[in-house]
Amino acid sequence: MTECFTINGTVDTSMIDHNQHMHDADFNKVFSEASNAFNYQHGLSLEDRTRLNYTIFTLEEHTTFLSQLKLNDYYSIRIYLYNYDYKRVHFFLMMYGSEDQLVATNELMMMGIDRDTEKSAPFPKQYLEQIETYYQQQPNIDWPKQLGHRIVIPNKEDK
Repeated sequence: MTECFTINGTVDTSMIDHNQHMHDADFNKVFSEASNAFNYQHGLSLEDRTRLNYTIFTLEEHTTFLSQLKLNDYYSIRIYLYNYDYKRVHFFLMMYGSEDQLVATNELMMMGIDRDTEKSAPFPKQYLEQIETYYQQQPNIDWPKQLGHRIVIPNKEDK
C-alpha cells in the first residue's frame, strides 16, 4: 500500500463559526465521519454490524488544531493506525489543507463491542484481518509531536 485511507472534503457554509473559520465541532465531526468510513470499508459496515450483532465505540479522542480552514477551503484526512490489539484500535488522523500543510490531528481509541452484552468483545475475524493488513502496509511516517500529546500550560520559567 503506497497510500493510506484518505477522505477529502470542502468547508461549506454550515461549518463556519462566528470567527469566519471552520468550527471546532465540525473538525471533530469530519474526523469522526472519516474513522467511520474507514471502519465501514474494512469489515465493519452497517450491514456487517447488524449481521454480527457487533459494533465499535470511541473510548477516547484528542484533537489538536494547528491552522484555520475557511469557507470553501479543501481538506483531506489521512488515516494511520498507531497500534491495535484483538479488541482495540488506536487511530491517528491527520488533516491537510490544499497546500498539503498539516491543519489538525485527531487521535482516537476505539473498542469493539458485543451488542447483546454491551461489553467489550474481540474484533470479528474479517475486521481484525483487515486492520492487521492495513497496519503492516500503511506508509511509514515520522509521527508528529501531537501523537500522545497532553494538555498542559507550560511554566513561565520554561519559556
